[in-house]
Formats: sequence, structure tokens, C-alpha cells
Amino acid sequence: MRAANNELAGEPNREPGGLGETEPMDTRTKVVLALRQVMFREGLKRILEDTDRIRVVGEAGSGEEAVRRAHEKEPDVVLVDAGIRETGVIQVIRALAALGTRTKVVVLTDPEDEESQERIMEAGAMGSVCKNREGERLVMIVEMVAAGRPCFPPGTSRLVSRQPANSGSGIEARLARLSRRECGILALTVRGFTSSEIGCEFSMTAKSVDNARGRIRNKLEIHKRSDLVAFAMESGLLDMDVSPPG
Repeated sequence: MRAANNELAGEPNREPGGLGETEPMDTRTKVVLALRQVMFREGLKRILEDTDRIRVVGEAGSGEEAVRRAHEKEPDVVLVDAGIRETGVIQVIRALAALGTRTKVVVLTDPEDEESQERIMEAGAMGSVCKNREGERLVMIVEMVAAGRPCFPPGTSRLVSRQPANSGSGIEARLARLSRRECGILALTVRGFTSSEIGCEFSMTAKSVDNARGRIRNKLEIHKRSDLVAFAMESGLLDMDVSPPG
């Protein structure tokens, strides 16, 4: 009787599958992890999912399994170990490209394996990150690649030709438009800090931080998060000391 009264009163149907129930859209970046070592894989999963912007939808311990998972899940990014077993990483990249989906590939490389960058690029990978880099750098690269931005270490030959034409132009000049405080706010923003957290760091209100973020975007003429991340990485901002004066 209570349920009938609710319907007459116009209350939404809360039963599973009812007309009043809608599923929220999941806008997180979907990732498949393809690495041999289970503990390493679990650690990377925590790093990625702790951002709340990335969801690991599949895991694989071999190249063949990585291709199967990508076919099943159609992730935005497959993060694959350069030393993946059974099937070499180049063959994995090509097999993933042959699926004909929007999935992009980021390769985890060893510190001493810089010469593989060219082969990885030629095979069709969109990015690479060295295993000795910090977790936040991995997150940024995954998000950049998911947004369609190639991301390889500085100095990799032919990289410039694969990026948007103006991606590297005037970086220093544009960075010079920002004050030290604005540089600090931008650095924390691309690292995923909230307005409230940044405000605590710089003794500002959350609203003031939001206003500062707007000014930064206008000064840099950049409005997409993926482009802000790319600018911060390409300009070297993330390696600078932009903390507030003590």
C-alpha cells in the first residue's frame, strides 16, 4: 500500500530497473595493466585509482592476455611493461593497434633502455614512462595519452613531428606570464590537488584559488586539463621549486 501511495504522490520508483533510476556516467579513464609482476601491478593499480580519475578495468600478465583484455574491455589506455613475457612489447603494440579501437598504448621502460623509444614509437605506442619515475608523473602521462597527446621523454627523435604543431612553441615566454604563486597553483592543480588543499598551502580561500586558476588558463591560453598537464611537463614546471616563501 505504501508503494502505491508513493507512486500516486509522484515519488520516483526506486526499485532496481525502475523508470526513476538512472546510472551516473563514469567519466574516468579506463586502463588495462599488462605487467609480469603481480605485486608491481597491484602497486600501479593503487597509484592510478587513488586519483579517482582513473579506473583499472583489466589486468594481464602476458602479451597475449593483454590483447584479449583490451578486446574485451576496450580501455582508453593499455599500460604495458616493455619486458612483457611470451609476446614482445612491439608485437603487443601492433596487435593492439590491429584491434581497430580507440585504445592507446603507454609503455613502461627500464632506466637503461632508452634506445627502445624509437622502436616503441614506430610500432604505434602513444607514450612511455620510465619505471623509476614518481607515481604522479605516470598518472599525468596516462591522462595525456588518453586525451590524444603523445608523451615521450624529452629529446626522443621525431617526437616533435607527432605532436600538435604549436605544442612546444613559446613555452618559456608563456611560463614567464605567470607569477611564482600562479606557477605553484598550476603545479599543484595538475598534480590533482583540490582548491581547498591548494588554498591551505598558499593561505588562500578555495574561491580565490578557483579565480587564480581561471587567470592562469587565460594567461596561458589553455583551457583543457590535458593541455595544462602537457604544458606543465614540457615547461619543466613540475621540476621547479614553486612552493610559497617560508
